[in-house]
Amino acid sequence: MKRICSNFLFSTLLLITLNACRHNEKLPILGQRSWNGTDTLYSQIPDFTMTDQDNQKIQLTLLKGKANVACFFFTSCPTICPKVMRNIMRINQHFNSAADIDYLCFSLDFKRDSISRLNEYYNKVGFTNPRIHLMRGNDPDQIKNLASYYMSTAVEDDSAPGGINHSGWILLSDHQRHLRSYALGTDEKDVDRLIIDIEKLLNEN
Repeated sequence: MKRICSNFLFSTLLLITLNACRHNEKLPILGQRSWNGTDTLYSQIPDFTMTDQDNQKIQLTLLKGKANVACFFFTSCPTICPKVMRNIMRINQHFNSAADIDYLCFSLDFKRDSISRLNEYYNKVGFTNPRIHLMRGNDPDQIKNLASYYMSTAVEDDSAPGGINHSGWILLSDHQRHLRSYALGTDEKDVDRLIIDIEKLLNEN
């Protein structure tokens, strides 16, 4: 009996240790990388200047020391965007509007998504966190270039719902602008996994 209890106790402690190791395991750095002969160089999400729903100028380099949760959307999207935005809201609520996370939502429709329209959409979704930024730029090439760094698709397509073919990823980057994790923004279980990854990243800093 003592031996059985001892084996059970050992197995339980081993399982607890393994789970703790998994929980404390650092997230990988995703995206392209190169070698300069001394160090591995990881691609960084490029800086940008955009305007959010409150007419604030937003630059990635000014959001120092924070994790970033990002997505690509447009206000007239009839399919995946509402689901993605609901999951952005769910992530925000889970972390209780934590001050060390910014939410960067890039509009793909620079023609129709005016500041006032972004503001209306922000209120319609029910956002209240000032660190959630629904942003627009004036250069479609900038958005496409940015989407490629975030490993996302953004292509005008008349046959696509709303006229834009785009992916529904929600993406996580760290304070050094490295991409660390992502989830399909229409899949709640995948977003649950991303929430765990965000917790890991916050504990890493």
